[in-house]
Amino acid sequence: MKYKFNETLLTEGTKTFVRIPFNVWEETGKKGNIPCRICIEDVSFECKLIPKGNGYYYIPINKNVLKQLNNQNVYEIEMEPVDKLSRINNNSPYSIDHPIRKIDSIKEISIIPGLCGHCVVAMLSGVPLEEVIHLMGKGHASWSKILETLDYFGIEYSPKTIYTKGEDCALPPCCILNNDNGFVLFYKGAYYGVTDIDPKKTVNYIEIKVN
Repeated sequence: MKYKFNETLLTEGTKTFVRIPFNVWEETGKKGNIPCRICIEDVSFECKLIPKGNGYYYIPINKNVLKQLNNQNVYEIEMEPVDKLSRINNNSPYSIDHPIRKIDSIKEISIIPGLCGHCVVAMLSGVPLEEVIHLMGKGHASWSKILETLDYFGIEYSPKTIYTKGEDCALPPCCILNNDNGFVLFYKGAYYGVTDIDPKKTVNYIEIKVN
């Protein structure tokens, strides 16, 4: 179902968003990281909505989209929830039922600054880092791009992001953490790709499903 509304752009620091003016949980029946097709005026793109709590979300507007928008006060917006994003996982040979591999061990790759998300995906998928970079593109990876790539490889993950806010918590057997502005892989009691991390700098994590 498509939802139409009019909204302004919201700026927070260097980032730009659109606030969705209704409770997304109640309207769509969906929760967690919700993938959507978005059309602002005549500019179309895909993204995952950013949860702000209690069913309210923001639409993230990246720089490429922002450059295409005319400068105006209010924009006509169309939002359509979809099952998966198609930018990376389109035409994937893998699926949840037929993933690239069973995650029963991790071959460690040292985290490379600026490519931490790529390194985490490479460790989970077992694919050479160069191939992951080719698939994801260069530059710092967002949560959205990491999850799209996990979809491509058929690697199952929890639909809900857990926010720790620096508090101590029991981590699942396998998860990706957003720690100190970088991504880190945790698997069966150990952090991979780094020598040490400060748990108080962990913002959130997503569980990776393993048997």
